[in-house]
Amino acid sequence: MSSRREILFLQCIVLLALISVRIATQPHEISIPTDVQIVSAVRNVDLTTQIVKVKTDYELKNGGKEDLSSFVHVMSADEAARLSWMSAYESGKESNKFRVSRVKVKGASTEFVFHKIELLNMFVSGANIKLTVDYALTEYLVPSPTEIVQSENQLVIFSGTANVLSVYSVTKESCAYKIGTSKPISFTEMTPSKHTADKISYGPYENSKPYAKKAIVIHYENNAPFLVATMVERIIEVSHWGGNIAVEENVEILHKGAKLKGSFSRLDFQMDRRGARQPVIKTFKTILPAASDDIYYRDEIGNISTSNVYPRSDRVEVELRPRFPLFGGWRTNYVLGYNVPSTSFLYQFGFNFALKMKMMDRLFDNAVVEKLRVKIILPEMSKNIKLITPYSVKRLPDEVHKTYLDTFGRPVIVLEKENLINNHIQTFTLYYDFERIYMLREPLFVVAAFGTLFLAAIILFRLDFSIASKEDKETASGHQKRE
Repeated sequence: MSSRREILFLQCIVLLALISVRIATQPHEISIPTDVQIVSAVRNVDLTTQIVKVKTDYELKNGGKEDLSSFVHVMSADEAARLSWMSAYESGKESNKFRVSRVKVKGASTEFVFHKIELLNMFVSGANIKLTVDYALTEYLVPSPTEIVQSENQLVIFSGTANVLSVYSVTKESCAYKIGTSKPISFTEMTPSKHTADKISYGPYENSKPYAKKAIVIHYENNAPFLVATMVERIIEVSHWGGNIAVEENVEILHKGAKLKGSFSRLDFQMDRRGARQPVIKTFKTILPAASDDIYYRDEIGNISTSNVYPRSDRVEVELRPRFPLFGGWRTNYVLGYNVPSTSFLYQFGFNFALKMKMMDRLFDNAVVEKLRVKIILPEMSKNIKLITPYSVKRLPDEVHKTYLDTFGRPVIVLEKENLINNHIQTFTLYYDFERIYMLREPLFVVAAFGTLFLAAIILFRLDFSIASKEDKETASGHQKRE
């Protein structure tokens, strides 16, 4: 009976622990102060590439009696589902970043998603402040039509709002969309709105209420490469013995624009005079560290010679040309590798080491990476491993990598992150302890192996494996002397 009670008690404890973890991981719920007002909101949206880049400048006024420490930013649930990057800072001072976290607002509709921006200084009563919020959306633009023939241009649809979504009342606001073409197919017209050159502007609107929403749709031509890396596996191997860090990236890429309808004509492709306006990827440029050496570029067939390397003062540019042009719906994969000296990225203080490298390289302009997996292979016998990342990542269980002369294997740190863009090219720091004496293990193994081999050879040469006895040999030698 007592054992049964103990089991029930343990089950209750586990259940309470799971509930507490679930509550802790859910977004924090907050209330919105009614005395905060947006004096001015100006939003600029760049729709010229496959990434939707949004920049909003706010001027806020605290009309309440209490000082505030945060501001709540709102976006649609559709945008939040494709949100890749978000940053907030004091206007004109981009280095002064604010902390951003997702929250829930009491009584708010599920069609909105909220982010709390924690200010560096208190927003005192009666004061005005200016701040800027940047964010980027991936795979948000929808090709329309979804299939095109080789000679057609790519058209896409953007769905958004003519005003700035807000949980506060807005005194004055405006939105501008840069589409990269002077002839949009169609766009939602409102009063006031205008189309000049490659920009569609809405507003200014005055005295907007909280949660006001003016939906718009823009249909326009966008022939930018919709090149997406569906999977990138980045392997970083640290070698203390050679003073080298080897980096290899296995990349799978897919053109996620309008799919090619019908057959591909090489002749029509070569005679096409649209040039860069073709919705096709012929080449793309990857940026590597300035110290990169021994660069190789291959696929499952073998080495790809259609690439060029351009060393610069602060980087190495590698122009990659796939074996065939990539139209919508077409995919390919490749391996890009290089070596860098450990002195550029590995720092030492006694037995303590710190590896500082980028989470990923710049694969191509306006890159979208659906999934990134980073494997960091440390020297055998590394201990006290500690990782610091510039943003949240998923750390998978550590692995063990074994190669020649290894006994226990080398520790491998495995990280994963989804939905990345070039803003995520930031430095991680990996701390670990490694005693230099362990570098002698492998040479000693080689010396011991060869020593054992030579000793065995000496012993074998000195052993007598003949069938005749020693007396028979002496008798035979005596007969030979008499003769």
